[in-house]
Amino acid sequence: MNNDLKKLKDEFLMYLYEISKMKMVGYIANFIQGEDALMLRLFLNEQMTPKELSEELKITKGRVTAIVNKLKNKKYINILTNENDRRSINIFLSDLGRKTFQTRLDVANEYFIDVFRILGIDDSKNLVYQIENLLKKVKEANL
Repeated sequence: MNNDLKKLKDEFLMYLYEISKMKMVGYIANFIQGEDALMLRLFLNEQMTPKELSEELKITKGRVTAIVNKLKNKKYINILTNENDRRSINIFLSDLGRKTFQTRLDVANEYFIDVFRILGIDDSKNLVYQIENLLKKVKEANL
């Protein structure tokens, strides 16, 4: 690796480390793993089966079951048995779950609106474009 690339890589990793300490990462992490990630999928899709949740979240069915049980105990979800196949269930947000999740989403939305307001519209658009570009190129390169 040439010196310029090494320096750039080190700088990039340092910025990632700084970003990891920001409140922003907490909001993002909550929506990509665990209970909030599952609730987000239900919020967006109305109802899903454990198999669909497992595939969507890229977690085992056992982990889905554990999260579902926690959310059920909190009364955040409801479960209906599929009338056509008694072995299959559909999971959906309860009214309490939808309200609770909407509150979490509103807090995160306000935070990101503040971040974009501070950046300004042009820098915000550029940030989104650069992230999109990174994701596209990494995916194309199969990295």
